[in-house]
This record gives sequence, structure tokens and C-alpha cells, in this order.
Amino acid sequence: MIAYLEGKLAVNSPTHLVVDVAGVGFFVHIPMSSYDSGRGHGETVKLLTHLHVRDDALTIYGFATEAERDLFELLISVSGIGPPLAQKILSGVQIRDFRRLVVSDDAPGLTRIKGIGRKLAQRLVLELKDRIGDVPDDDGVERVSPVAAGRAEEAAKALEGLGVPQVKARSVVNHAIDDQGNEAPVEAIIREALRRL
Repeated sequence: MIAYLEGKLAVNSPTHLVVDVAGVGFFVHIPMSSYDSGRGHGETVKLLTHLHVRDDALTIYGFATEAERDLFELLISVSGIGPPLAQKILSGVQIRDFRRLVVSDDAPGLTRIKGIGRKLAQRLVLELKDRIGDVPDDDGVERVSPVAAGRAEEAAKALEGLGVPQVKARSVVNHAIDDQGNEAPVEAIIREALRRL
């Protein structure tokens, strides 16, 4: 198995990267949560990876954090979920939100994630409820304290109301809270998030 790739960035896209490792370009599929628009051509990058082997293809999936890779591998262990759908799920929801939906038996909430229907949502709850606790949040620490979670949700909803895609809104709000601090008021979080767009 290929545990990680480290090399020069040749292509940077929201769905995939090409990483040049000693003259060999590796095409790596990534979820939106691992995309960083600030990365430049030729910059050194390191991605954790999962190598998916089929009879007709070897496909590499890359992740910014252990948590993303852990959840991806947990998702593909569920009947009916292959790597492309697992990648789409990771792109559509934050890890802590996904865990909350599964643990609270919120199958209807899971259906709001693109690609998940009612039956699949019920299967996810059934198969993952007892196993999802092993997956850490993001990089192993909560980016937002429980006190700030409500403000983060409110700020993300405000950005979504302005037309910002859900994944981008949540990501930029998390970065804004990292910068402003967990005690920042919603208005300050939104201002900082808008500045980062």
C-alpha cells in the first residue's frame, strides 16, 4: 500500500491533484475538504493516500488529514459505497457533522448530503453507528469549541445564503474562527470569512 505521497504539485484542482514524485506524475483524487486553492504549481505537498485496486485500474485517493482517510476507509467498508461516492460524501459534509448525524440516528439528515438516498442513509446509520467513534474530528482536534459551534453554524448558513457552496462556507468559517478565536461574535466571523473568499 502507498501510505503517502510527497512531491511537487503539478496540477491543483478541487477534485484531483497531480503530484510529481521524482519525475513521475501521480494522479490523486481528493475530496473538497483536502483542496487548498492557495497551493501553487511547484510547491511541495504531502498527502496521505489510499490505493484502491480493481481488476482494471489502480486509483489513488489523497487526504489532508488522518481523519479524512479514516472516514473514507470506513465509508468504503459499507455495502453500496465505492470510493467515488465516499469522496463525494467527504466533499459534502464535515467529519464531526457526519458523525453527529450517524450517532443520533438522523438518516433524514444524511439524505441532505449529495449522493445519499433514504436506503443508503439507513444503512450508514446501521453499519457505522458503533464504529464511527474511532474516526477523529478533522486533524484530531475540534476546530470549534462546543460554545462556538452555534456561532459557526450561523455564520456558515449566512454565507450559504449569499451563494457560497456549503463545503466552502464551512471551511472558510472554520479558518475565520481559528483567526478570530472561539469567543468571536457571529458578525466578526462572517466579516473575516468574507475577507477570505
